[in-house]
Amino acid sequence: MDTTNQAMPQRRRRSMLETILRKYLLIFAIATGGIVFTLFHNVPALAPLKPAAYFVGDKMLPVFIFTMLYLSFCKVNLKDMRPRMWHVVLYTLTFASTLALSLAIRWCDSPTAKILLEGAVICVICPPAAAAGVIAGHIGGNESSVVTGVLIGNLLASACIPGLFPLFTSKMGGTFFQEFLLLAGHVFPVIVLPLILAFATKLFLKRLHHFITTTLHDASFYIWGVTLSVVAGRSFNVIVNSPEPATVIWALAGIGLVITAFNFAVGKIVGQFCGQRISAGQAYGQRNGVFGLWISLTFLDPAAAIAQGCYILWQNCMNSWQIWHRERYLERCRKAGIEPYVE
Repeated sequence: MDTTNQAMPQRRRRSMLETILRKYLLIFAIATGGIVFTLFHNVPALAPLKPAAYFVGDKMLPVFIFTMLYLSFCKVNLKDMRPRMWHVVLYTLTFASTLALSLAIRWCDSPTAKILLEGAVICVICPPAAAAGVIAGHIGGNESSVVTGVLIGNLLASACIPGLFPLFTSKMGGTFFQEFLLLAGHVFPVIVLPLILAFATKLFLKRLHHFITTTLHDASFYIWGVTLSVVAGRSFNVIVNSPEPATVIWALAGIGLVITAFNFAVGKIVGQFCGQRISAGQAYGQRNGVFGLWISLTFLDPAAAIAQGCYILWQNCMNSWQIWHRERYLERCRKAGIEPYVE
């Protein structure tokens, strides 16, 4: 009896620590990425450690993402992955916006305005992040529906970029089909392979699948925290090392903020009419920042990457607020004895 009484406060403390960690993990990850980048950028004594940092960013980051997605996809229900009306509405809007911005860049004569428009277009067409389902699952969304949105959004980006970007940039030298395969090769293996492996685990390794979905059900979220710290460091690197004047950098940061707010808001509004406000908002608001940075630095003016780098920071500030708000909502539901809203 005494042992039980002693264990209860320990469980409560552990529960409180887990709640605090869930609330503030993403903010902590962004801050960690910023601090590590600042140290490497300003402390010459750390120069010998830079190869290890690059190894983590270039070699280990794909491993983190693959593991995170595999664990997350194990919770996906294949029957729930059917396309929904919000997929059609939101990605039609994405195509129309990308076309309008591409034509505006083509007809633009001002170099500065062109940089700003290129920053906007990459924030608009950048495909949904494969990790959007991880965050959606933590705030009451439907992970299966989000994964469908991720697949559709990545397919659309892989087609729109080689189809529309030649209107204003000469850096795409291949045919449409060649560029499409290049882009699809960067995003789909990261999404499709862990999805296939997760479904195979569910069908043939039922004990392992049960272990993942019960004991490791939160592991993907914490792996995302580690991944985010690396991505945040990359974003700070792009912003700090840009040769653009401060006014342009601030303007691009503002564009990233406005488009972040627009994407989350429009996603939630459209999703509200389709009964999946959280899922649609997350799938449309959370974008694949690493892919967007690569597109910016490869095919656009490198300064456009600043808008995408800032988008990464803004979207994860939004994610942090959503998780914090969800935890407070769950606490209220537990005290009131009611079931929380889940899609």
